Amino acid sequence: MLKKYEIILTVLALLLIGSPLAFDLGALPIQSWDEARQAVNSLEMLRSGGQWLITTFDHRPDLWNTKPPLLIWLQATSIGLLGPTEVAVRIPSLLASLGVVVLLYLAGRRMGRPGLGLLAGALLVTMPGYRGPHLARSGDYDALLCFWVLGQLLATFAYTETGRRRYLFWAAGAVGGAVLTKGVAGVLGLPSLALYLLVEKKLVATLRRPAFWGAVAVGLAGPVGYYLLRELALPGYLAAVWENELGGRYAHDLSYGPHPLLFHVTNLVKYQCRYWLPLLPLVGFLAVGPTSPSRRLGVLLGLFLVEWLAVITFSVTKFEWYTAPMLPALALLLALGVGAAYAKAQSWLPAWVQRAWWRPLLGGALAMGLVAIPIGRAFYWIKQERSGYQVWGEYRAYSAYVRDYRPAKTPAHILAYYDDNYFGSLHFYQQTLGARGLHLRCCGPDSLPQRLAPGAQVLVCLPDLRTRLLQRYAVRLVDERESCTLYEITGPAAKPLATK
Repeated sequence: MLKKYEIILTVLALLLIGSPLAFDLGALPIQSWDEARQAVNSLEMLRSGGQWLITTFDHRPDLWNTKPPLLIWLQATSIGLLGPTEVAVRIPSLLASLGVVVLLYLAGRRMGRPGLGLLAGALLVTMPGYRGPHLARSGDYDALLCFWVLGQLLATFAYTETGRRRYLFWAAGAVGGAVLTKGVAGVLGLPSLALYLLVEKKLVATLRRPAFWGAVAVGLAGPVGYYLLRELALPGYLAAVWENELGGRYAHDLSYGPHPLLFHVTNLVKYQCRYWLPLLPLVGFLAVGPTSPSRRLGVLLGLFLVEWLAVITFSVTKFEWYTAPMLPALALLLALGVGAAYAKAQSWLPAWVQRAWWRPLLGGALAMGLVAIPIGRAFYWIKQERSGYQVWGEYRAYSAYVRDYRPAKTPAHILAYYDDNYFGSLHFYQQTLGARGLHLRCCGPDSLPQRLAPGAQVLVCLPDLRTRLLQRYAVRLVDERESCTLYEITGPAAKPLATK
């Protein structure tokens, strides 16, 4: 049992480690594409009057986003409790990402080394990739997927260490949760778990246990039940899943490719883990050390990292967040390597240092020194992103503008002249800003109305679209912010004088 002061210090440490993830969570507007898609799915589900089986976008069944709706259910619940805000959309991902930090701490504690668990959480939170698009601070699937996949790994390890059947059910539950979160991505790590059982000479015995098959049944019940009910409710769903998540995505490029074969390796090295990969050689101390729980866990984590990387490397579709579930496992592996190296280094210390009263505090001080600057930089990075590309760059500027705009008179009607025919983030604000008297319509680059009545207001944030608008209409400037301008139509543009 932890002493009272240890509990207080642990809670404070976890709050400090997790604080960059929660800091300024609602500063960025809803981001276009995936986060916006989930936000609209969730909002429409909440307002559907009880239709929680079929996700919709623009009030039509969504067969583009074919993933099961666990995240959407959580986001809809959050919006119902907190209102339709950016924070409400992102709270489920934030809680999942904080849950990952807690799981890392618990993993260290179960091995008798809680400090390594805290270090793993700090390494993870300070990885730029973990705070980047699609992950801990975004209303996307990947933070919740990371939670379930890490749960699969730790439950499998606990089972091999203890043989207790409850860990089989925990692992199966984590698999079911992962599939209900992101479909086939939830099972991509299973081959590495089977391989680890084989390495530990426990695979055959596990397959013979009735508890294993009971756990499989429990894990499959939720996902299989959902997929069948969804197909019965709207035939064609399973075909869309196949095209979007299985053969289509793996065999054909659905990204902005083509990308080089080692795209994910480069992404990990240069961006997602650039601070901490220099610690990777320390993992070698696990390999040369005696057999221990830390060493066996390192083997499991290594198998998972190699297997997951191989699967996503040979997928034709490549997005940077496909490596997301690798990051918690990598953080834990690096922390184990640091712990093994520190244990070895202690044997080299002078005798008087080893006897000193402050020696037990030395490891904590070194760990704090290791992560203090990166945690500070995490806060700096979060503040910088307010004015970065994600906020004002290209079409993302629209959602930032309409969210913050306060018209002098209400109701106000604005036409957003956009550079695409997909208005993901604007759809969200279109459905939420009416409550404060701002009514939004959208049109794509080639669908600007031929006739706009004088007094109509048009928002444009891109130079080429601004040129098109001014070629067709005479305007009065109403408001201007960053790259966006709001115009009021005063009539047709004056025709240029004919020249002889």
